[in-house]
Amino acid sequence: MVACMVTGITLTAIAVRAGERPIDLASLANEPWTFQGPNDFLIINGSTFPTGVRNFGGIPFVIPASPNNYWAGGAAADFGPGTVSLTIPVGVFGVTSVFTVMNSMWGWAGPDAYLFLTFHGSAGATETVPLVGNVNVRDYNQDGNTNSINNTSTIEVWDNGLGQRLDRQEYILPEAFLGQTLTSITLTDTGNEGNGTNGSRAVLAALTVSTCSAVPTENITTTSGEIVYEPSVKLYAQDISLTNTGSAAVNGPLFFILEDLPSGVGLGSKSGNTACLSPLGSGYVTPLPAGSLLAPNTSLHFRLLFSDPSGAAITYTPLLAGSDGATP
Repeated sequence: MVACMVTGITLTAIAVRAGERPIDLASLANEPWTFQGPNDFLIINGSTFPTGVRNFGGIPFVIPASPNNYWAGGAAADFGPGTVSLTIPVGVFGVTSVFTVMNSMWGWAGPDAYLFLTFHGSAGATETVPLVGNVNVRDYNQDGNTNSINNTSTIEVWDNGLGQRLDRQEYILPEAFLGQTLTSITLTDTGNEGNGTNGSRAVLAALTVSTCSAVPTENITTTSGEIVYEPSVKLYAQDISLTNTGSAAVNGPLFFILEDLPSGVGLGSKSGNTACLSPLGSGYVTPLPAGSLLAPNTSLHFRLLFSDPSGAAITYTPLLAGSDGATP
């Protein structure tokens, strides 16, 4: 049997999750990436921006391809002042979280917010989330305005190497939404077009809803040792180290999922099989249990055990996921 794994890898595996549904914004988008309007309204290097089916940090999205690519709050306001809004039909039951790919055009730092998302449930559940500059939203362009994000609920997922980027936000819905249909989401833009008093006109490129509680985890580096045979237990063993490279603590539970493990290979001390993260039925262990924390710049260590009566090569694709307590 040939057993091999790369030592010292950083997890960048992309997962396609069974509980996720990209929402089609094609009929709602009002500008192409390359549009240039009055008052210096444009996406710099817009021709480099993505369209179509994309996977950002393990979450699938669909960015409208034509004729328009995104919803611009500035264009909706006719490039002037005044509050504008966009209502996005959803119609999905039991949504646990929502993801947007969204930035601002002329960001202003908090504490005041100029962008708001409101979630509407079929039985009256409602939740409004403010998007605050330099916290959970920032400009698409690296310039003199808002350039910071919290790197937890909002992370960078794309850049063109020319100073422009797109960020992904995650919103965890209250439990009341679990028994309801998420009927729609309203984006309210109360900004203005760079007039010196406020800004933050929205640049909304994509939206995905999820009925999964488990979410791929960012800012965790995995170091994996070689797979070796342990004669005393007649099993193969591999030592794994997980390091939190982010600025915030990671809450348990944390699931280490072994995707594409050959069918002839068994996983010892398995916590279960995935029912939400695809490929469904992948084995996983739980190195960080619920109620535990992995602090920044700290590591945890655990050992995987494999049985291999078939003699197949022991290979797999690793994926880390966290949740609010539900299994992946």
